[in-house]
Amino acid sequence: MTDKQSMDDLLDNMFAEARTGDAAQPSDDFMARMLAEAEAHQPPAATLAPEPARRGLWQLIYDTVGGWQGASGLVAATMASVWIGFSGAETLTVEGLQAVISGDTEYYLSDLGGDFSFDFEEG
Repeated sequence: MTDKQSMDDLLDNMFAEARTGDAAQPSDDFMARMLAEAEAHQPPAATLAPEPARRGLWQLIYDTVGGWQGASGLVAATMASVWIGFSGAETLTVEGLQAVISGDTEYYLSDLGGDFSFDFEEG
C-alpha cells in the first residue's frame, strides 16, 4: 500500500466512525466547570452612560461640518468667493480672461484707486 492509499483509508475510517453518532459526550460535571470558568473570564457588565445633553441646531451643524477645521475651511472658501465676486467680475468674462492671457492689458500699482481697486480705463 502506498502512503496516499493508507491515508485515504484512515480518513475513511474516521469519517465512518463520526457518521455512526457514537461520539463521546462531555459529562454534565465537566460542562458545569467549563461554563463557570468561562463566566469568570467575562468582563464585568458595563454601566449605561448618562444621556447626553440636547444640543442646539448650530452645534449640530458645527459638528456635522467637522468642527473648527471644517468651519474654518468653509469660511475661507466663502470669503474667497465673495472677494472674487466683488473684485474680479470684469476679468472673469471670456473677453477679460483672453485679454489677461494674451497680455493686451497691463496693470500697474499706480492704477489702484483710493478704495484699493483697479481702475480699468482705455488709453
